[in-house]
Amino acid sequence: MRRDPWMDRALVAAAMAVTTWGLAMPAVAAAPLPVTVPVTAAHTLLRAGPSDDFYPTERIAAGTMLEVWAIDGSGYCAVRPVTGSFSWLRLQDVEREPAAAAPRGGFTGVVVTDGVAARVGSQLNELRHVSQVALEAGERVTVLETVTVNNGRHAGTWVRIEPPAGEFRWARCEDLQLPAELAPAPAASAAPPPGAGLAAAGEAVAAIREAGAAVRQAVAEMNAPAPAAEPRPIEPPAGAAKLFAGWLPLGAGVFDPSAAPQPTAVSGGAVAVSGDELADIDLALSLAVTGPSDAWNLAPLRERLRLAATRATSENERTRAQAIDARLARFEAVQARQKAIVAGAAPDQTPLRLGGMWSSLSALGSRPVRPGVMPGGAPAGGQPTWTPPDQVETTGRLATVVSRRPDAPRWALVDEHNNVLAFVAPQAGVNLAPLVGQQVSVRGSKGYMPEYKRPYLVASEARTRIASVPTPQAAAGDRTQ
Repeated sequence: MRRDPWMDRALVAAAMAVTTWGLAMPAVAAAPLPVTVPVTAAHTLLRAGPSDDFYPTERIAAGTMLEVWAIDGSGYCAVRPVTGSFSWLRLQDVEREPAAAAPRGGFTGVVVTDGVAARVGSQLNELRHVSQVALEAGERVTVLETVTVNNGRHAGTWVRIEPPAGEFRWARCEDLQLPAELAPAPAASAAPPPGAGLAAAGEAVAAIREAGAAVRQAVAEMNAPAPAAEPRPIEPPAGAAKLFAGWLPLGAGVFDPSAAPQPTAVSGGAVAVSGDELADIDLALSLAVTGPSDAWNLAPLRERLRLAATRATSENERTRAQAIDARLARFEAVQARQKAIVAGAAPDQTPLRLGGMWSSLSALGSRPVRPGVMPGGAPAGGQPTWTPPDQVETTGRLATVVSRRPDAPRWALVDEHNNVLAFVAPQAGVNLAPLVGQQVSVRGSKGYMPEYKRPYLVASEARTRIASVPTPQAAAGDRTQ
């Protein structure tokens, strides 16, 4: 009986996976590995590695038999590649062996580069950056076809080969009908040693007694009469006046060495004369910032405050001047930021590009303008200029956006050159995770991200694009031309 060449390296690869991936291979005599089990879910995805973070390679229907070689503690099984699975090699790493031809119109190739990595291929997308097996010079592979990629990160000439020996695909354990003794079980907590319960109870009782004694002592000290002592004024710590400047009400007297007199009220408006210049400046500042920030006239108040600070003769007046200065500086900063936002940055004509499914947009700066709001984030309800959000449908490859910002979108639609077409956020009940790396059509409300000049979709529906098959008449017409 001829031994399957895939099994020789698969036995070694499965043993190495125990330490490399952290897999568990139960040594149970009733159900040894490998074992062939059916798929019980309506459909399951085979992936390039034991996690949802790895790209899908095949979609398997219910009832398909899979050969399981290892069990992952995180809930994934290493299975033998199915019919139609393939891997990728660079053309320069393989030479044709003229002696024999491979099935399906391919040929037998000989690896000429030592330690070349075979990359896991996918029937669902063009990703090929995961490698499980390194081939040595002299090994033979079955080449199915030669493919040329003209642009992108995988530009060059590749050969599609049958999966080399020892290369696995990964499926969720919950989607397979595994024997009960092979199903992942939660780790059992270690049983306490004999007598540990009584010892812990004794320590708890002793701790309660000590706490009761401490409480009784505290109550006794609280009930004891306090010795009469002359009250002393509480002196503020050094620098407290500057630290809390602008946060306390004017004239509160918290940091004054003695009770400060109440400032004279200015009841006649900004032009009234009270005799207290600092109080007039404070009131004028409050009146000046009641309107829109672009109408604030803060320059005269800054000049008046400068002159008043130079005339201050007491510590109380200097502290009040510092508090008003802090408030005025904050309003000046707000006005400057508003002017910068209105002016806007120079438009960037370069396309926003994702380097791949694992690219990071950690500098993502602002929340998107959501559908149903006015520019600037104001609610659009009841506004005469409000228009209903557009319902659009956009197609492209779904990629994951990795960002350290909690308010950044997690998904994006990109074109064949990884240029961002639109950022996507799913509505409740819409699961985008199984569609990563595939060509999809997303339908939903359309918004806009001003900072990156890109649309923003709130996805109410997402589905895989199905390629159309040409009719026999159309195919015959193409051949006759």
